Order: sequence, then C-alpha cells, then structure tokens
Amino acid sequence: MIKSSTLLSAFAALSIAFSASLAHAAEGGGDKPTEPPPPDQSAVRVIGTDGKPVPPPEAGSDVERYCSAIADPAREARIAIQQKKLKELEGQIETRIDELETKRAEYQVWLKERQDFLNSTSDIMTEIYSKMKPDAAAAQLVAVDRPAAASVLARLKSRAASAILAEMPAPVAAEIGNLIVAKTSKTPDGAMSASVKG
Repeated sequence: MIKSSTLLSAFAALSIAFSASLAHAAEGGGDKPTEPPPPDQSAVRVIGTDGKPVPPPEAGSDVERYCSAIADPAREARIAIQQKKLKELEGQIETRIDELETKRAEYQVWLKERQDFLNSTSDIMTEIYSKMKPDAAAAQLVAVDRPAAASVLARLKSRAASAILAEMPAPVAAEIGNLIVAKTSKTPDGAMSASVKG
C-alpha cells in the first residue's frame, strides 16, 4: 500500500512543476511549441484492436451507393410480400377449418342417425323375430316398412338374419340389405356409397 506521505510529496512536486511551467510561459521565454491542429470533427476515427487507427472506408462505387440506398425499401418489399403470402395461407387455413367443421357436423348427424336406427327396434321385437321360423319372419318383415325391417334384421344374429333374408323376394332383400349397410357402416363414406347403390 502506498503511504499517504508519499502521495503528498508526489502531489507537491507536480504542483511546483506546473507552477514553474506556467510562469515560464507567462514570461514568454523559450521556444513556443507548435500546437497540433484541431481534430477533424467531421470524421470519426476508429481505433483497431492493435491500438492503431483504422483507415476510414473508401467511398463506394455507384453500385454500392445504389445498393445501400435501396436496401431498406427492398427489405420492406420482401416483408410486404411475405405478409401477403401469410394472409393467403391464413385464408386457406380458415377455409380448410370451415370445411372440416362442416364435415364434423355431417359425421355427428350421421352418427346420431345410425344410433337412432340401431335403437329403434326394441329388444322384445328382436327376440320375437329371432325365435320365428325364417319363412314366417320373412313374410312378416316384407309387409313392414323397410327401415323397421332393416333395424330388426340388424339386431339379429347374422345366421338368423341371413336365413330370413334368403326367404324374402330378391328385390326386397336387396333393398333391406342396402339399408342395413347404409345405417350400420363404420364410416359415413361407406353409408353414403351404399345409399347411392340402392
């Protein structure tokens, strides 16, 4: 650590030297040193990592000046084009979402119709027809409206339903078969294709 007495003596020596130089300058003695010219305030001096001044960049060519002049407008134009594309994509996404919502609503309606169809026949009716002979059941189901007949047959075991359908006239059996396929298909697409065939 530096002692305070050392600091005081150094300060005193500096102040004496400064006073002497001021007195000498006031007397006009000695050669007057040349003053450096004032620094150019219009240019900024850049110091490199090695401590030496870095020369200013040379004035660019016409092409460089032109490119630097249009850089910002070109960037803005690119941003505007990108924003336009984004808006178009947003519109396409909105349209697709609307289509999917419409399709979802169609599926929900179809699913409700399917469930209503399967639930339309009571368990008692299903049991009655399952215990009847196939020719007697076929004769009665031909007289019933087609959706009700299809509902009964859909709830029967496949062996009993196929025996009853075999006893029906071919056009009636085909119509009821198409109704069963349309109403019990796992997807609405299968239901729609079956209804088109029938």
